[in-house]
Amino acid sequence: MNCHLFHPRFWINLLWIALVCGCASSQDTNGNFREGAIEFLQNVGLSKELERTVRIAREESGVLIITDPGQFFVQYMILGPETARTASITIEENITLPETCDKVVVITHGWIDKGADDWPSEMAYALLQDADPNEWACCVFDWRRGAAVVNPVDAARYGRDIAGPRLAQTIYHLLPDVRHVHLIGHSAGSWTVNSAAQELIGKTGAAIHITFLDAYVPPFWDESQLGNMNRAVFCEHYYTRDITMRVTGTDLTNAHNVDITRIDPWFKEHVFPYRWYHATITGHYGQRKMERRFEVITCAGGIEYGFCRSRERGPDTWQESLALPRGNKAVVLRK
Repeated sequence: MNCHLFHPRFWINLLWIALVCGCASSQDTNGNFREGAIEFLQNVGLSKELERTVRIAREESGVLIITDPGQFFVQYMILGPETARTASITIEENITLPETCDKVVVITHGWIDKGADDWPSEMAYALLQDADPNEWACCVFDWRRGAAVVNPVDAARYGRDIAGPRLAQTIYHLLPDVRHVHLIGHSAGSWTVNSAAQELIGKTGAAIHITFLDAYVPPFWDESQLGNMNRAVFCEHYYTRDITMRVTGTDLTNAHNVDITRIDPWFKEHVFPYRWYHATITGHYGQRKMERRFEVITCAGGIEYGFCRSRERGPDTWQESLALPRGNKAVVLRK
């Protein structure tokens, strides 16, 4: 959860608040804010912002990019979560999946983060090199406009109430007979993948694996909602004790917790968990030159952590993962 107070989107969002709230209220004398705001957006040529469309495209690398272009203040505050959580889905014509493809892995970002670099795509590409493309679809979920808000709590709200249900709907549309779903979410994106998992459990019989990376738990939110499913899933939480303190360094009640603070080669950073997880796929650090000479540490107590806990690495390791305890005092990885 980096500081972005001087990011251009900060000022764009402030403008949205003033523009939509002020103009809509001036047109809506009966106090019906929602209808007034919708009418205002249509009148000024911004009706496109009201659209609820999720797009699926394919990068040259073969990674699928799922994009939710929803803007927080329009989709959440004007349309409202009950309406906005359901979207129409468009797929590029050249996208086809093998009939044998029945598993999917999706990586997503957190608060504002997708604008900083393209780490989800890099991780998805690394997964694509490791997984069998005849069985696995490797995807990135981009909800950056919903996450581009001043307050990270609002990003978590959008992820939980709108982006997550839209992601689940998209996965089900793409693979209606899906048998295994691996969702990887960083920071506020943890609420996105969590709500997607809850939706998918209601629609499919797929095995569910959730990887939380430095999960962000807003003040006064109940952390036990993360990983709280009505049937068995495997949830793991890798975190660092960094500048964000306990809002991202909490042992989750419904996850197997692993503290990776001590293996960060440099400063203790909120972004280190996704760099480390990427390194557990490739076997080496690659995002930063200064990290490349360091060993990727994954083992504690005879158990390997990181990507090897996933079904992508094979059915045997997956069965071992299902036996790991939840709500444990965090296992600590050490240099």
